[in-house]
Amino acid sequence: MTATSTTVLSISRQLGSGGSFVGRAVASRLGMRYVDREILQRAAADLGLGETDLAASEEKAAGFWDRLFLAFSGGAPDAAYLPPAVPAVYETDLFGAESRVIRDIADRFDAIIVGRAGFHVLAGHPGLVSVRLHAPRPWRVRRVMEVYGIADEAKAALAVDNSDHTRAQFIRTFAGVTWNDACAFDLCLNTATVGLDQTVELVATLVSARRQQLARPATGAE
Repeated sequence: MTATSTTVLSISRQLGSGGSFVGRAVASRLGMRYVDREILQRAAADLGLGETDLAASEEKAAGFWDRLFLAFSGGAPDAAYLPPAVPAVYETDLFGAESRVIRDIADRFDAIIVGRAGFHVLAGHPGLVSVRLHAPRPWRVRRVMEVYGIADEAKAALAVDNSDHTRAQFIRTFAGVTWNDACAFDLCLNTATVGLDQTVELVATLVSARRQQLARPATGAE
């Protein structure tokens, strides 16, 4: 990776652990760029597909279960969910396109990347701060129910369990590490124990320290 002075926060998170909340809050506090839809839009352009088509492929490739509970909240509990037919996009093509976008953004902006194996894609970036957020299953199930307005606890639990499985498989396939291996991240936090507001404080402090470190002139003995 080319030399850069940018600072990039990569947040890996379990469904319901508050990753998006923490990412947006840190971005607002530190004046960083919160990147989400832009990755999908630019990856779609790179692959010659529309954003809607690529979103469906992304669901099927890596985030299907993260969005499945939305179908539960919007229809009959027993209704079958059928993904729309889209052009075939292999997982490696999608991951490669999104990785190129992530690296380009990280080279040009102080940014926050949630998910998409950012800690692996940006490995070696001097300004990378990698954080993993997790929480006990019951806490995450309750939060998914509250945030997305799902009344059926069993449906929310199904979404949480399958998201954990899918994300773990995705990280194992493309990053070659176990998702819950703390050694893969700079900081791991249990958001249920720490609290979301304090998690924002801790992560923002860590990112600010990395910024100061990058801004410090290099010194050495002559």
